[in-house]
Amino acid sequence: MLFTQNSSSPVRLTGLTIFLLFSICVNLCASEESAWLTIIPDQGKIVLDSDTLELNAPTEIEISPGEHILKFFPYHTASYWAHRYLIYPFTIGSAGKRTIDLTRSDIFTIRTDPQSAELYFRGRFLGRTPGDFYFLLGTGDSVVVKMERYQDKAIFLDKLHDYGTELFYSLEPASGDEFVEDDLATYTYSSPLKKLLSPDLMTSLASGVALLAIGVHFNQQADEYYDQYQRLLGTNAREEAYSKSRRSDRISKATFIAGDLALGVFGYMLIRRFVFPAEKRGHGDNPPRLSVKVLPHKAGIAFKF
Repeated sequence: MLFTQNSSSPVRLTGLTIFLLFSICVNLCASEESAWLTIIPDQGKIVLDSDTLELNAPTEIEISPGEHILKFFPYHTASYWAHRYLIYPFTIGSAGKRTIDLTRSDIFTIRTDPQSAELYFRGRFLGRTPGDFYFLLGTGDSVVVKMERYQDKAIFLDKLHDYGTELFYSLEPASGDEFVEDDLATYTYSSPLKKLLSPDLMTSLASGVALLAIGVHFNQQADEYYDQYQRLLGTNAREEAYSKSRRSDRISKATFIAGDLALGVFGYMLIRRFVFPAEKRGHGDNPPRLSVKVLPHKAGIAFKF
């Protein structure tokens, strides 16, 4: 009994294996069934993927299913600063059929406001506006215009071709992204002379110079009173002159000390401002002196002198 059971198990396993292999082969054969591409040529060079085609009449070509790229160089665009090759990516399924008519094509001039918007065709970057671009017609294709902070714009070529090939679009700002003047930081230039003539520096410098001048004045008075003290003969007159000399000398020393302190503050602020300037100011302080913020669609610069 055990021998009979073991001999039937490999038989069942072999049948299942054959069935699975047969199913896989059928699926592979079905998935690899060739597709057919019909190309209606125009005067120009045609490249399908990496193969150069010499076609003078509509031709049906057997190709493998999947993604392909057709490149077409139309001779009549040689005088244009346009994309010389028409790069046309397309996908074709198993046993599929597709027709690409290269005679139905045209050059579109696309401009936008603001300029320098990006153009994408079938997910591929074409270039920036303004510019001349070469497209196929009769395919239902569209070109997508993209720009940061603006809404994407789809251009359906077949619908617009009857109205001309000069296209202009004013892009709409993205929702919630309207330009606010307060969002724009200003570029503030402060010359060295402007920094040197700031009120705090001028105040400390003027105070120091004035106090030193006052100290010199009282020092001279002290010398004059001391000379009088030496020349006078009367006791009261000599004591009065000596007292005035000492008082002027004390005032002179005090003003000299105050003047030195004021000049010291001036030197400290001068070093901090020109030698070791603050790297970055915190929120709530004055904005950085050398800062700028440029938005894609607007920019502003302000100069302060």
